[in-house]
Amino acid sequence: MSIIVLKGLLGSSEGESLFADIEGFRKISFGSKILKFELEPDEVLEASLLGLSNLILDQGPLTVAALGWNPPERSLHFHVSMLSLQGEDIQFVTKGPSAEELAVIDAQLERLNTKSLTILKGEGLDNGLVCEKQLDIRTYRPSEAIQAGFMNSQPFGDGENDLRRLIDDSVNILSGLEFNLRRVDQGIAPINLCWPWGQGERQKISNRALELGMPWIVRAHSLATRGLARLSGFQAEKIPLFAEVEFRELLPILQGDAHALTILDLGAMPVGDEQIENRLARLHEFSQVVIEPLLDWQLDTKSNLALVATNRANEGLIALVAKPNERDTLPFDERSLAERKVPRMNLMSLLAL
Repeated sequence: MSIIVLKGLLGSSEGESLFADIEGFRKISFGSKILKFELEPDEVLEASLLGLSNLILDQGPLTVAALGWNPPERSLHFHVSMLSLQGEDIQFVTKGPSAEELAVIDAQLERLNTKSLTILKGEGLDNGLVCEKQLDIRTYRPSEAIQAGFMNSQPFGDGENDLRRLIDDSVNILSGLEFNLRRVDQGIAPINLCWPWGQGERQKISNRALELGMPWIVRAHSLATRGLARLSGFQAEKIPLFAEVEFRELLPILQGDAHALTILDLGAMPVGDEQIENRLARLHEFSQVVIEPLLDWQLDTKSNLALVATNRANEGLIALVAKPNERDTLPFDERSLAERKVPRMNLMSLLAL
């Protein structure tokens, strides 16, 4: 079964749809069984899709798992965000690094390793950190640190000196790099701060792939999602955001797997005219290059295909494409969110269909 999740496609049930008149989505409406779901406030979409519940997972262990590392048991895992520090002000990096700049940064990260701390090279501005000590420590998320300021958001508690030294060393090592000096001269935020946060130990999670009795591939852009997938026994692969993915390269991938969950994140609903036009153009291209050929492929191969569309209000729709004797004409758009006769489905059972 192939499941494609379009995260953020839907607006609210009261608003107008941005995609209802696009041909591929209209075809879905007339060739599928339409269902809807609603998550509880404490439920996470990705965990529910994988059939997992009642999980409290920190970002650090998910990042380390996503990067494919298997550190010692009882070690503490952190996510490390690359930020910008100028004076006492922390900010997000406004211009991402080029491939050359990223290679320079990666070459310097090993200098931050100690006997108990190991930096795990990650993706772009996101890395992992493993501490082979048991620490009772408080850290701040980047958004909290930006608001509080550098000195007021330092890690504190048991082992604080190790993490504070890593932070100070990162500033000392990275600030003087040639590309960062050029950035400052050009008024661009430097990339000179390694910020550890989201610490936690790796939890044991049931092997969902084994429970399902078949191998599954989970594709997502999010490190947290891929980490959760790996911890649950699934193979995990990175996929670009919806705005960046090459649709002609995506189609054969979606057609090639027996059991795959692919999550495409569309981001927040656009508000400006230009943003709306860009999204519509992108959705038209997705419809022509991916959806319509997938529907034809599904009819030819009789493969099981499901499309899931979500909004930011923890609700969404499921289209079970061409299920025998289950076709209807309910629309695969926001109108069905408010339609009482649309059956409900527990999202946690989707992989087991």
